[in-house]
Amino acid sequence: MACTVPPKSWEGGFARPSETKLWADENNYVTETGEQAHYKLPEHTDAPTSTIGNALGLTHYRTWPSLYDGTAYGRPAWFKPAEEVDVLICGAGPFGLELGMVLARQGVSFRILDKARTPCISGRADAVHPRANEHLHAWGIAHESTNEGPLINSTAVYSKGVKLRHNNHPISDSRYRGSSVVTQSQLERIYIRDLLRHRVLVERQTLVREYQVLDGKEAHPVRATLTNIATGKEETVRAQYLIGADGAASSIREQMKVEFDGLATDIYWAIIDCQFNTDYPHMYGMSMISSEHGGCVVIPREEGFTRFYIQVNGETARRLHQRRDSRRNNASSVGTMRIDDHGITPDEALDQLRNIIAPWKIDFASPISWFSVWKVNERVARHFSSPDLRVHLGGDAAHVHSVLGAFGLNSSIYDAANLGWKLGFCIKKQATPSVLLPTYDSERRLAANRVIRCSGAHLRFLCNSHLPLASLRGLHDELESHDDRLPPLDGSIEAEKQFMAAFYKQNVGFLMGLDFPVVESAITRPDPETRPLNVRNGARAPNPRVCFDVERTGYLYDKMTGVTRFHILIFASDLQGPVRERLAAFSRKAFRSDGFFNAYGGPDRFNVLLVTKALPFQATDLLAPQLGQDDALKNIRDHATLIYDDRPPDADAHYWYGVNHARGAVAVVRPDLSIGVSVWPEEVERLDAYFGGFLVKQSLARAGAEGGMARSRGVQSLTDEVIVEEKSRAAAAAAGNGSAMHRPKRSLRSWFTGLLAM
Repeated sequence: MACTVPPKSWEGGFARPSETKLWADENNYVTETGEQAHYKLPEHTDAPTSTIGNALGLTHYRTWPSLYDGTAYGRPAWFKPAEEVDVLICGAGPFGLELGMVLARQGVSFRILDKARTPCISGRADAVHPRANEHLHAWGIAHESTNEGPLINSTAVYSKGVKLRHNNHPISDSRYRGSSVVTQSQLERIYIRDLLRHRVLVERQTLVREYQVLDGKEAHPVRATLTNIATGKEETVRAQYLIGADGAASSIREQMKVEFDGLATDIYWAIIDCQFNTDYPHMYGMSMISSEHGGCVVIPREEGFTRFYIQVNGETARRLHQRRDSRRNNASSVGTMRIDDHGITPDEALDQLRNIIAPWKIDFASPISWFSVWKVNERVARHFSSPDLRVHLGGDAAHVHSVLGAFGLNSSIYDAANLGWKLGFCIKKQATPSVLLPTYDSERRLAANRVIRCSGAHLRFLCNSHLPLASLRGLHDELESHDDRLPPLDGSIEAEKQFMAAFYKQNVGFLMGLDFPVVESAITRPDPETRPLNVRNGARAPNPRVCFDVERTGYLYDKMTGVTRFHILIFASDLQGPVRERLAAFSRKAFRSDGFFNAYGGPDRFNVLLVTKALPFQATDLLAPQLGQDDALKNIRDHATLIYDDRPPDADAHYWYGVNHARGAVAVVRPDLSIGVSVWPEEVERLDAYFGGFLVKQSLARAGAEGGMARSRGVQSLTDEVIVEEKSRAAAAAAGNGSAMHRPKRSLRSWFTGLLAM
């Protein structure tokens, strides 16, 4: 949100401007007899959104300290931070908050600290990738992140006054058809409200002064000394794991003595959020301009505001460099991050912008919402995890880069999605830490390396920079080798067109949060010579549109939410012919007492989805016991949720995944929505071996007691579910529509198993 939104009224059913702040009207807090409501209007204030403005002034943003400021506002009676927790998170920026949300959904105990007194009020990161929104959807909050600002689904690129390209983003297979604009400050508030619902407060003005990891077999070997910088009070916290989420100048990374490999560029951006008067034709979409005066990036924002990233060069850049270089602590440090230390005024930045976008004209049309100056650093921590796997880095503490590609905020989401479930599984003793946790470093560090190459190449083109790209290490000590090659630039428009065409062809998926480097490991198996799916192991699980019952359709991911379960996708074609025998083999072997399903946690660990081309009424009959035959599909019927793949063959889920209709296929989708392994249905032994490579065997009762799904529903709610289902079946039968029983009836045994496991 760029500024405080003017009051509105929904009197006619939709928002219209209003003269009255109904939320602040005292009449809405008292009865007709004068009795005061128990609920009191919380304290609020309008804070300036920037430390410097233009001639028209500054905008203000309404803040609610009791809701967002955590312990800086106060400590409610229900907030009782423990001295011993599973995870201690140092930093409550995007990555720290996101990781907290993932841990909260697993019932993991944690504390989250931040040295700032409040969350950021405005500015900073500005958009969420489609892939990042898919993770937020799995966490249950994507409807908030996608409804704050405009959708960016096209990009225009100009150089020397010539339009090099203007294309829509080819992302038709995601429900999110572009990057969603949402200010980091607003996204942080969405996250903070989520944590409040889980009884978690951000402990403000608090940092980890020092920590140590004890030797031996202690359950909570991390000892961290916390310091409240407002009061000077210190305390010691014991934890299983410590997370460095404390930004680019991370003290946790420095205490780990991890090198921050890469380089500090000589490129500075002045960043302005404001409303503008201009004849520039691409103010409502993303665009980039490269000229002899420098480069700029245009991003539409909420409430009619626009963000400009403006390259600062010449004498001004040299002055900025001298000032900021003096604050660097060592060769790998990015320096103290002070967004209020500008070294240039908004009017000077506007003059530079006019030079870049000429012949178009531009001027301020409102007070400034945010103004800052950033120096571009391109660095990746040499290790994201400590050798003992007790301390982990993420977000800006692990990698920093230019704004191009919007990788900063989005990479933090990908880091949290990758690390969060792995920590949860290890803390709950459901996985082997020495096998599972190293995959966070290998998967996310190589992804960060590619971000540096992708964003760095884009930056150098836009800013006419000949600075070499940073050389970064791969999974070992040697420098990483890669195949990223782009056409050379000779200053001609034709060469620039070829460069941009090649750049987008090479990186189009990556710019949307896809196409990360695949690292083979225990959780991402090598592709076999004959693949059951056309989708590679390690790739994003495709998200086709499907049918859930006779009255509802949606996306496959709608049935793949949460962070505690692997999703077992069984592609069953029409349940007839040769595929049926293979499905019967899966049903028989996968659900044995010693099969992977029961050995590693049952329904608390595995979400089984049967994707069939049969229609609902057909599937009911085809899955039912056949007269005179063994009930071969009983286990699938008892444990799987049916997904009806009723779109035509050139648009259905079987096509998207590349399934052989005669043989079927089984895909294992990890909790972070990537393919871990795929097998033929009869190859259950390969699934036993896959899960046996990193999961810990446990009984169903133990899995239920530990709350693998962090579920809170009790026996009564489960009973209510049975009653609702039976009433639904009775109503369908009364209507003479037996085919309405589109989902196979769950056996009494499975209901009692669920009750006993709670």
